[in-house]
Amino acid sequence: MTMLSLGDLAQNMIRRQHMNLVKYQVQTRSQEMTTGVVADTAAHLRGNLAPLDALNGALARFDGYRHATAQLALNSSTIQAALESIDGFASDLATPLLSSSSARDLSSIRANGGEAREKFKATIALLNTEIGGQSLFAGKMTDRPPLPDAETLLSAIEIVAAGATSAADLRDAVNAWFDDPAGYAALYQGGDAVAPIGIGGGVTAATGITALSPGVVDSLKALSLAALTGSDATALNDEGKIALASVAGAALLGSQTARADMRAGLAVIENRVAAAQTRNEAEETALEIARAKLVEVDPYAAATGLTEAQTRLETLYAVTSRLSSLSLANYLR
Repeated sequence: MTMLSLGDLAQNMIRRQHMNLVKYQVQTRSQEMTTGVVADTAAHLRGNLAPLDALNGALARFDGYRHATAQLALNSSTIQAALESIDGFASDLATPLLSSSSARDLSSIRANGGEAREKFKATIALLNTEIGGQSLFAGKMTDRPPLPDAETLLSAIEIVAAGATSAADLRDAVNAWFDDPAGYAALYQGGDAVAPIGIGGGVTAATGITALSPGVVDSLKALSLAALTGSDATALNDEGKIALASVAGAALLGSQTARADMRAGLAVIENRVAAAQTRNEAEETALEIARAKLVEVDPYAAATGLTEAQTRLETLYAVTSRLSSLSLANYLR
């Protein structure tokens, strides 16, 4: 019978290979024990990665939904707060203007007009609100404020109103300027309203509000009339200013409906986003559980494998130590 023998160098290399293999097994089993996930997914699933890929794809989609709903919820709440403030400005001005007009108190009318001018400026600042460098009332053109500064707008409005000799004529001129594509719309620097985006399976949403939205424009019309009651740029006499205060107060009250409609529509979007977030979180959790079941390790099998690998490694260490002490000199002693 032919006998095969290995030299010392070859035997040493074989022992090193065995040792490296067992060390790798110890490391792998330790990792699986710590993470609870198999180290070799492909081997664990016997090469069938399609179910895992499908789950990962679905989870990636829900990750996108999570970011979309979070951003939309933030934008909606901020726009809602801005509209609430604008509504407060209009409510605060309406009654004093109507009261001062009834009392024919020109000094109060002028004072209310000055306050209205400041509230108009505050309204423009709200409409130019940004979050994270994105304008909320600029539609698709989120990289810029939708409107110029308030003084530029007021100057344009005063030019339009300068020739009016009655409160009714002034109101009509201001309204016509806001409705004219070459008027207020020409100063609008934003774009069309943002199209609805997906926030869940088959569910889309968008705020749909810009500085050109009818409710916003109606509010600006009324605030402009109120600001003009304290302006010296009009040709109105005292009677005309008294009448303008009444017209402005009525316009402020009349614009409440448009603002209420905007806020109600926005509340519907907020509720839809909140419902989508709840549903998405539940579905995402279910998918994560399903994925975990595909790649989870059997704790008992992992612990047993780790113990066996450690035992083999200790045995290799013992054999290597024993062989390293063998020599002819020691044998002949």
